[in-house]
Amino acid sequence: MSAEKLSRRYAKALFDEASHTGTIEAIHADLSVIASALKSSRELKAVFKSPVIQGHKKLAIVNQIFGDKVNAVTQKFLQLLVEQGREPFMTDIMNAFSRLYNEYKGISEVTVTTATELDSANEQKIVQFIQSQSGYPNVKINKKTDASIMGGFIVDFGGKLYDNSVRYKLSKIQKEISLN
Repeated sequence: MSAEKLSRRYAKALFDEASHTGTIEAIHADLSVIASALKSSRELKAVFKSPVIQGHKKLAIVNQIFGDKVNAVTQKFLQLLVEQGREPFMTDIMNAFSRLYNEYKGISEVTVTTATELDSANEQKIVQFIQSQSGYPNVKINKKTDASIMGGFIVDFGGKLYDNSVRYKLSKIQKEISLN
């Protein structure tokens, strides 16, 4: 089974259980806590990916770190992942759960890359554009800055890329000049 298919299957199972128990928001918050821990701790990430560390030791570590910080459903899910040796896919599963959550809440998640910090007026214009294109009432923007684009912006939205950067425009002009 591919990692993507596996991740979607586990995320769907967790989402279904969260829906059944009325804990969608709590589990979404728990997964944010776990994602932050994995992002900030190289050691924890290594434990999850290690084929050498036995399952019962991983479970003890998971319980020690997250035992009193997460919902009982999340705790059981972590235990299930470790028992079935699926913890290396934790990040992919959390990303798949996040997509299900966003779909459930009507949230369109986009990444906007700008050369400098995005101001609120331009952010609002991008939100309105994404709302009109996606049909979702809510837009979550992940902001990135990259000085190499020189100006303008790049919006990555649902697999579509809208490149309105100065770098891209200069590249187009360069291609047109080289063709003549």
